[in-house]
Amino acid sequence: MTADVLQLTVLGSGSARPAPHWAASGLLVQLNSTAVLFDCGTGIASRLEANIGAEALSAIVIGHLHADHWIDLAPLRYRFPWAGRMPNRLPVHLPPGGLAKIRDLASAISERPTFFDDAFDVTEYASYEPFSAGGLSIRPVPAGHYVPAWSMEVVGSDGARILYAGDMGPSEELVELARGADLLILEATLTSLTEDDPKRGHLLPEEAIDAAMRAGVGRTILVHYPPARLGYIEEACRATEGLVVPALPGMVIEVPARERTEAVRPA
Repeated sequence: MTADVLQLTVLGSGSARPAPHWAASGLLVQLNSTAVLFDCGTGIASRLEANIGAEALSAIVIGHLHADHWIDLAPLRYRFPWAGRMPNRLPVHLPPGGLAKIRDLASAISERPTFFDDAFDVTEYASYEPFSAGGLSIRPVPAGHYVPAWSMEVVGSDGARILYAGDMGPSEELVELARGADLLILEATLTSLTEDDPKRGHLLPEEAIDAAMRAGVGRTILVHYPPARLGYIEEACRATEGLVVPALPGMVIEVPARERTEAVRPA
């Protein structure tokens, strides 16, 4: 990792459906000694151990409480001492209502009510209220999904800006929020609109590409798609000349602050 450069590592870019060698939602953002995990879906705890390991994290941020975005908090918890309360607990930022949900999760896996609290410093964030994790400023912005969900605007101390949209349907507000970002992370779940509800909660690859191009973002990666769709998504991205690409497990992207003005191409 290059010093003083914001870096994103894709730990998982899959959807809720299990796939061989392909974890669900999980993105690692690093800046110097800061390391924040955004989402911890199925398979991410193991992928994290293959990368920096849970004990190297500065914080975890969960965008919404569907299982493919947070269920691996359970196996990840076992990476820390099982008994007693840790003196320096790992900050875990959950959506509103998350404190009750994580205690329910402890009960569901037959652990004590304080199982997560003993290792994690669990708090609930609020819409539009920024919080800090090391050298990162993180601002949750509500997103349109089937359950309450939030996009995450991440700004490094050097000014580099990443927008992780999370699970959501089409949104003009997202296009405006993403305008001028250094890196945009959008989902590309659907193969057809017949898979979605009338109240949209996911995107077609074509919709994600259109939003990214209209926002004039320097780079966009597409996540939350079935691996079998990779070839189709690659082809759909071809016309963007590399501005939009599918995210692959293990992909690493550096976002230097100097690229904020150099990389942005108007739609």
